[in-house]
Amino acid sequence: MHGNAGGQSVMALRGNNVLSRRGALSGLAMIGGVMASGLAAPVPSGSPAVREDIARLARSPHRLARLEAAIGEMRRRSRIDPDDPAGWDAHARTHTQVCAKVANADDAQVHGCWWFLPWHRAFLAVTEWKLRALSGDPTLALPYWNWSSDRRVPAAFARERSALAHAARHTPDRGLRAAEVDGLGSLAVAALGARSFVARVPEHIPTSFGGMAKPNPAGWHGRSRMETIPHNAVHNYVGGEAADGMLGDMTELATAALDPLFYAHHGNLDRLWEVWRQDPARKATEPAEPAFTDHRFLFPWIDGSVVAVSVADTLDTRRLGYRYDSLTVLRDGTVPERDSAPHGVALATAALGVPAGQGRCTLRISGVVPGDRPLTVEIALARPGDPGSAVSVGAYAMGRLHSAPTFPDTEPCFDVTDVVGRLGSPAVVVSVLPLALGPASLGWPAFRYAGMTLER
Repeated sequence: MHGNAGGQSVMALRGNNVLSRRGALSGLAMIGGVMASGLAAPVPSGSPAVREDIARLARSPHRLARLEAAIGEMRRRSRIDPDDPAGWDAHARTHTQVCAKVANADDAQVHGCWWFLPWHRAFLAVTEWKLRALSGDPTLALPYWNWSSDRRVPAAFARERSALAHAARHTPDRGLRAAEVDGLGSLAVAALGARSFVARVPEHIPTSFGGMAKPNPAGWHGRSRMETIPHNAVHNYVGGEAADGMLGDMTELATAALDPLFYAHHGNLDRLWEVWRQDPARKATEPAEPAFTDHRFLFPWIDGSVVAVSVADTLDTRRLGYRYDSLTVLRDGTVPERDSAPHGVALATAALGVPAGQGRCTLRISGVVPGDRPLTVEIALARPGDPGSAVSVGAYAMGRLHSAPTFPDTEPCFDVTDVVGRLGSPAVVVSVLPLALGPASLGWPAFRYAGMTLER
């Protein structure tokens, strides 16, 4: 065992199994859970630290400065030695190894499957342990960005010379649309309405909360509702695309974890997982089989050893040493400013007849394929010949295609029952409207898809 100032103790791989400092990150992608025997989950001591809304933390300059100093220390170590396991760059490469350098068919990939939420929860927890160990502050915790209430980059992450602002960002000069943060309909985040954590068949992946099992006999994979929107859309918004085509850190999987805002974004996603789990019926759908709960994620520690966190550990945040200051989606019940009606030049349109019947009506867009540039689009329905009647039904976001087998997206689908009823037309026009991802327009990339259908 080795202790740290954050109140956790973890068992590391020792003896012949210790990974070298320079080989630790590349090795993690290769061993990916095979060497899990002999590892122990973190065992917190004392009260869990509190993760706060960044808007609240920013009102305490002293506490905010402690966070900036801890991240600044990790950055300092990376400037001296980019491979220092206690450095920010080496830590960020942990995300690169399991997200950007492998295809969805590879066991190491944690996107597009039921590892997405627990892996990122474990990664944020390990980040906190490192910050506490290096700062000597056992109460230090990462903040979260409540983009349901604040739809622009928080000011604390944009202050000149702050360690929180040290990132490549080409954020567009606009706020996040409600559709980008899944804020349409009666729920502040529509993904919270997902009835099941795991998708048992591929057509249920886009409406599940946690995604498909991995591995599975047929090799199915795809993004859950939470992973597509709001996860992907906020990544694209923050990182953006420069006028010369350069992408920001958050827009690229390989560099996303370099931006401190990555952790605040994923902190809110993680918090919403806890919100979703407040419903006992939904929580009961989380898989109980050992293939899920016993799976372990490996992370390099600050001394070059390796620590592991099991999925079972992630199912109780107190075991990871933290809790949230609030589990209300909108801060203090605030209602964000209403969006303007969706408009613009559509990348794709389709005229569809509304199917007869009284059941829920779903719009499916099949065969979506990423291109060589990131893209976020808003989907709108309108009455034929009446563009002013357009109503947003959701958004879809995807990053740049890295290789042919990477991220063959499942088909996005949207519950359009209420909108179809409001439009009151036997047919509708579906429009795919691009959203700006940078301060200057480069022209929109194509939206490639196979077809659109309305079904009951």
